[in-house]
Amino acid sequence: MVSVRHRGWKSVLHGSAIGLMLAVTVPSIARAQQVNAVNSDATVAKEDQERQALLDQLAALEKRIVELTAISPQSVPTSQIAMAAPQAAAPQQAPAMPPGMVMPQTGPSPGANPANPEGNPTDSTNPQDLLDRIKVLEQRLKDLETTAVLSEPQTRTKRVEVYVDPQGGVHDEPVPGARKTVTYQRERVYRRQTMSEQIEAAIADAEQHKVEVGVNAGIVAQFGFRTQGDTAAPTNRAYELASADLFFTAGIAQNTVFFADLVGLGGTHPENEIPTLTLINGYSARLQNQNQISVREAWLRTEVMSGKLAMVAGRMDLTNYIDHNAAANDETSQFLSDALVNNPMLGLTENGIGFVSVYDPKHGFNGKFGFQQSNSNAASLNESLFTMGEVGYVARLPKTGEGNYRFWYRTDNASGTGYRSGFGTSIDQRLSPRLTLFGRYGEAEATVNWNSFYSGGLKFDNGFGFFPGDVWGLGYAQTHLQTSEKERVIEGFYNLSLTEKLKLSFHLSHFLEMQQGGTKLGYLFPGVRLQANF
Repeated sequence: MVSVRHRGWKSVLHGSAIGLMLAVTVPSIARAQQVNAVNSDATVAKEDQERQALLDQLAALEKRIVELTAISPQSVPTSQIAMAAPQAAAPQQAPAMPPGMVMPQTGPSPGANPANPEGNPTDSTNPQDLLDRIKVLEQRLKDLETTAVLSEPQTRTKRVEVYVDPQGGVHDEPVPGARKTVTYQRERVYRRQTMSEQIEAAIADAEQHKVEVGVNAGIVAQFGFRTQGDTAAPTNRAYELASADLFFTAGIAQNTVFFADLVGLGGTHPENEIPTLTLINGYSARLQNQNQISVREAWLRTEVMSGKLAMVAGRMDLTNYIDHNAAANDETSQFLSDALVNNPMLGLTENGIGFVSVYDPKHGFNGKFGFQQSNSNAASLNESLFTMGEVGYVARLPKTGEGNYRFWYRTDNASGTGYRSGFGTSIDQRLSPRLTLFGRYGEAEATVNWNSFYSGGLKFDNGFGFFPGDVWGLGYAQTHLQTSEKERVIEGFYNLSLTEKLKLSFHLSHFLEMQQGGTKLGYLFPGVRLQANF
């Protein structure tokens, strides 16, 4: 009995010990779990606090950038414009805006995504992503605060669509019975811009309104050798002309330019001794008095209709606008013979007071019309008036380059026996990037019959020479007068590009004159021209 009780007591004691241990262990585990939970909550709270601090810093940077890049513009009534006055603003702080003033935004639009005005792909709450964005915004803010300045206030006109009801009320949105109408409102705005933009704008404004001076100077030496005709005609002669054009250009208003050209010319020219129907040296057309400076051109040009219509008035040369040709139109850089510079059937002998309008909508067709005084000694325009009109077309033929096709008509009363007419055409067509074909034709009414003229040739450029900037050409011209006089001209030239502003060209031309009575006279003219433009 004793032993049995003893075993039972031990069993009871052992069971009690296990229960006590369980009672002690369970609360310990619970307390540990509770501590771990508290620590985890503290870590999460700390991370949230740090993340919120980054978000607050990011929001502050974004707000500052929005302030510097301004707010969207709003309309300002006209009555408020006169009352508004600009206030100075420091580069490091947001400008104080006058009443009724607004500042149009020049940076990214903050309304697109206020939480991410930088335009990053997505917003992220990852601390590293936030730090990266903060770094980018801090750099942008630094750039804005060190380079951005506040411009002078500007008045702008804005097109606005409104709805007017039968009672005269104006609404921004459609209402029953209201009709849609368009009005214009003026607004007074500031603009945030960088200092480099401000400097560039100032330079551009100065360039637009300053007076530019240029010089186009040339020296031409020619030698005349008789190849056919009367032995009494001069031969083995040397000639030289020196020319200097001083021109002024000034922008006096928007799309309005003033131009003046003063020319001084002196020397000897072959036309003094050798009778030809057209000028041997195109420079001679400018010679009025030896070594005397004269006003060759002085005119005012303005453009309207978005630049489609240009109007020029003053002392001018209508051949600068009519009978133009890309390959044969300039004695200072192309052919020297005047028959290969302009069509002699135009009949103009000197520059004079006139007017010309040029309409070019830039879609292929263009038109020109003008009139000009042709005799500076005439008492009125009625006694010496040339009237000219031209229609042109810019063509782009398959497998070729650009081509210009012009057709002109003119009348003049310079003869004193009434108006006489003339017509002609001028064509230049790119056959390849290096080859241009040109031609002219014209007829002019004479006393009894009509005079006629035609010319043609080729121009080579764009690397088709010794150096990339070289240009050379070959041309032929023939003039036939009603008096049975004829002239045939052949000329070749090579324009050597020494520098961007200095050209040296070599010329060789031959004139064959068939005079009245059947007499023939031929001359060979080698020559050299040095031309400088600066």
